Amino acid sequence: MQALPALLVLLIAGFVSGHGVHEQDPKLEKADYISRHMATEHHIDTFDLDSFFQLHDLNRDGFWDRDEIQAIYGVHHVYSQKKSRDEIEHQKKADHVVDTVLKSLDKNSDGKISPEEFTSAGYQGMPTFDDIGVEGHHYDVESEFFLHHEEQYHSTPETQTDESYIHPEDIEHFSHHDDIERQEYEREARYQGVSVDEAARAHDEPPVHSPSEAHQQEPMDANQAAAAPKPKIVRGVPPERLDPSVRYQSIGKDSAGQAEWGTGEQGYKQPKSPAERLRKNVPYKYKFRRSWGDF
Repeated sequence: MQALPALLVLLIAGFVSGHGVHEQDPKLEKADYISRHMATEHHIDTFDLDSFFQLHDLNRDGFWDRDEIQAIYGVHHVYSQKKSRDEIEHQKKADHVVDTVLKSLDKNSDGKISPEEFTSAGYQGMPTFDDIGVEGHHYDVESEFFLHHEEQYHSTPETQTDESYIHPEDIEHFSHHDDIERQEYEREARYQGVSVDEAARAHDEPPVHSPSEAHQQEPMDANQAAAAPKPKIVRGVPPERLDPSVRYQSIGKDSAGQAEWGTGEQGYKQPKSPAERLRKNVPYKYKFRRSWGDF
């Protein structure tokens, strides 16, 4: 694997923790796609065209192929998939994006883009496809919600109250989590032979008793103890149900000890956690999924 230039490594290291300050800039609405993509997806505002090209050359072969062009625009991200009627329409959208980019940048018509072809076109060389729902997302849905909505609208205690989560994105996000919980309760209900409501109540927090109440309770004899209802097991809150600010609060610390992609014990293993996805030089093909379950 070719080593990334020192400039690109410094850019990634210097700006990966600078979330949430660029996306609210109104100038980005009229910015070229390259600048807007780097600011909103990578939170980097100081870079050159060579750095952009190498950052998105996922297989490090010195060219952009069709898959890499699709990745730059987040064509197969779940947000983009939701805006396609079916798989056939989505494939047409993917082909339209790639063909348009190749027509603009591929001067020798070899079906791929070289660094020279890309840099010669300048910052205005890459077209935008916002009208068809291709917005350049790289990360999973939970991370995208946190980066593009939670940080922008719910980054202070005053904006994290129950009354604050009223945006359409909030409603969709929490509805998705409600669906996940409901499916979990249905599985537990089938396994335990109880109703879904009973399975859901098992997850409620147990009542808190004061020490004085505990001393007032009379001891039970053996028969009473045998007849007493058995306490239900209450599971801890799973990660997907945690608030994003809590779930990801230690991601920076956890990722600091991760070895560079291709080195250490993890080597080239596929990342499975948010911290592992922040390993230096991890290809972006591991940061989005091609799932058709949403159609």
